[in-house]
Amino acid sequence: MHRLSLAGLLLVVACSTDATPKNKPAAAPLVEEKKTIVRAPPPEEPLPPMTDAPTFSTVVAGSHHSCGITEHGDLYCWGRNDQGQLGDSGTAERTLPSEVGGGLKWRAVSVGGSHSCGITTDGAAYCWGSSTAGQLGSDTLSTLSSPYRMQQAPSFVKIASGNDHTCAITTDGKLFCWGENLHGELGASVFSKYSPVVQVAPQLTWARVSAGPHSTCGITIDGKLYCWGLDDEGGIGVEAADACQLDGEPEQCALPLRQPVDSLRFTAVATGVTHSCAITGDGLLYCWGANERGQLGSGFREPLGPTPVTGQEHWIAVSAGNEFTCAITKAGVADCWGADDEGQLAGRSADATVPAPVAGSLRFTALSSGTAHTCALSTDHLVYCWGSNGNGQLGTGAHKRSFEPGKLMFAAESHP
Repeated sequence: MHRLSLAGLLLVVACSTDATPKNKPAAAPLVEEKKTIVRAPPPEEPLPPMTDAPTFSTVVAGSHHSCGITEHGDLYCWGRNDQGQLGDSGTAERTLPSEVGGGLKWRAVSVGGSHSCGITTDGAAYCWGSSTAGQLGSDTLSTLSSPYRMQQAPSFVKIASGNDHTCAITTDGKLFCWGENLHGELGASVFSKYSPVVQVAPQLTWARVSAGPHSTCGITIDGKLYCWGLDDEGGIGVEAADACQLDGEPEQCALPLRQPVDSLRFTAVATGVTHSCAITGDGLLYCWGANERGQLGSGFREPLGPTPVTGQEHWIAVSAGNEFTCAITKAGVADCWGADDEGQLAGRSADATVPAPVAGSLRFTALSSGTAHTCALSTDHLVYCWGSNGNGQLGTGAHKRSFEPGKLMFAAESHP
């Protein structure tokens, strides 16, 4: 059996840019007022006997499924499962959490388009789901519906999944990526549909990584922000037209590109479909890229380079979905802005170009956004989700979308 080896990893050299960030428009942000839309609620579905979920330490949202780790280290996933992305050895959709890798204890989890990956408490990386581009790090391109342990891999502490690629950071700050590299999302200069494990910019030491559908952003231990991959509508922050002319594709950047906000230092980054956001060490939130639905939180709808989100809040967490953004303030309030056609903003009745609190009085410590839904961890360690629910990704036992945070539930027989 062929096994992956890290001995011959590609050497990738980071590049930088002196591009200057675009200035925020001088005019005060215009808060758009829209007529309230009256939505007819979907028909109610019969629910199975349920009980409250246990307390969680981590929750993440993918395209159409979600996963979370309990405070005891148990991993559960729910939602779409046509490619085995829930890791429960089957392909049946789950509207309630299903346990993954019974017997294993987990420290981190990430979910992408149709695959998921996690790190156990001993630093081992496991992946499951679709493997069409090698995003599972396995020696097969076949779908795997149970966790597969990566072979000959170092000890990892952080992991991030895009549509068809995965990246992870080791205990000593090295960053490795594998899977699809058609757009340069692995940070390797050779474009390909499938790539084994490669090391990203070996001269840098990494602290954070975020994987979008076809791009990746990372933060070094000294707070410097780099992004690479598909620069669709400026989503990776490239402002110079020729900044990433590699392989004849000016919109693709195959090498880590130092972001134009060069004087800032960051502690968190979130990579969406066509926009990205990052939080500075002093709690300021910057977003850049596409902005048709107001997802940059600038009060306008024009695409922008790195621009502060409107308001005077200090932020502790951020996540970028498909044309919307959610973030948590220092006070624990969850704000969302951008598209709201599936209830992504949890409390608004139309798109918003500036941050607005989600419905209710809950306070949160972490959150993660998928294509059109968000899951968040409350201060009392319970999971709440809102937005689209066509595949059961909210974990409520039904398919009804939610316009306010709804508590994650468990089947009574599986969680007494």
